[in-house]
Amino acid sequence: MPLPAQTENGTENDPAFLAKFEKTFEIGGAVYAKDFVPAGLMSGPLHTVAEGAYNDGLRNTYLVIAGNEQYEVTGTPALVQFLRELYAIDYLRGVSKSEEFGKAFANAGKQKVGSAVGLVTHPFSTLKNVPKGASRFFGRIGEGLKGGKSETEDSGLKGLTGVSEAKAKLAVQLGVSPYTTNETLQQELTKVARASAGGGLILNAATAAVGGGAGTVLSAVGMNETLQEALVSSTPEDLRIANRKKLLALSASRAVTEEFLMHPWFSPWHETITADALFRIGVSPTAFLTNAVMSMTVEDAFFFQRLAQILARYHSTVMPLRTIRFEHNAITAIDRNGTLVVPVSLDYAIWCERTARRTEEFAALAKTGGTIKGLALWTDGRLSERLKEEFKARNITWREHALDAGSR
Repeated sequence: MPLPAQTENGTENDPAFLAKFEKTFEIGGAVYAKDFVPAGLMSGPLHTVAEGAYNDGLRNTYLVIAGNEQYEVTGTPALVQFLRELYAIDYLRGVSKSEEFGKAFANAGKQKVGSAVGLVTHPFSTLKNVPKGASRFFGRIGEGLKGGKSETEDSGLKGLTGVSEAKAKLAVQLGVSPYTTNETLQQELTKVARASAGGGLILNAATAAVGGGAGTVLSAVGMNETLQEALVSSTPEDLRIANRKKLLALSASRAVTEEFLMHPWFSPWHETITADALFRIGVSPTAFLTNAVMSMTVEDAFFFQRLAQILARYHSTVMPLRTIRFEHNAITAIDRNGTLVVPVSLDYAIWCERTARRTEEFAALAKTGGTIKGLALWTDGRLSERLKEEFKARNITWREHALDAGSR
């Protein structure tokens, strides 16, 4: 399991542990990108994903060639987002060069739609090299990253009737989020949304989406049409009000609820999808939120969103959960049968020192004779065959691709 080596029971520097397992560990390294990336995204008019990717034991790093540039992208969801944004920018720039856009944009100006300035700021840009998501979310994190609103909100579009909604609908058609931290995409989305909302520009952006449009960007587990409509048509303030009501109705700590809702890296969409998943589970989310607010990057926020979604999927398809807790530096849950459920968002986990240590620790919990009667690991990614063997030997059940459509 992707938990940090440092633990409460002191296995980090235990030579007996290494003596027992070291010779059997799998080693991270080259993997085939096609085994993880949808076939339709491996190449396109603007890009090629290199055949080989690098796996560090949990996550894959991909190489993308786009024109004369090369980019390293870590994480399969991040790769999909990167590619969608690449094509969205290209489409929007093409729209901006059209005669129809020029007329619509001029008309929008006459209607005093206003300008969009200060779209996105990055006060924490020095954190860009901090390990993200599965690579560090269980570790201890520094304080002082709180306050204000999400760093992905449009400070320049507040109160501009129709533009924000047009931007959200346009983004969804393109398969991207209107709260992206990609500044270039933010600017292009806003510009075209102004021409659409204030100038009557008619678009068919769905045809430009790579890897799917609305059906993929709004593919959160169990998301109903009402929630989808809320994400597209509600202001960040309205979403925040609704999310607050849901979380407080679950008896969440008011202090941590406010910290979560005002966190700089949880966009209104991250917050809403996470709060909805927790609300559907229906137990106190305080332990979950207490750790979610430690996020230091947008990737971390997405990671916690996925954890909430995984738990909601387990809750609705296997057994209702009766509590969410923080166990051995990990977000976990206990179902009504006493099974300890560990949700993990990753690309490909192998049997290495990190996973071996955590596997041993969690296996020991089921032998204490307490409330834990069984163990289950659910992930949106894949597990190596060797890791599955080790789980099976310890009576740990698992589910791969837990968030895929139709997963049961």
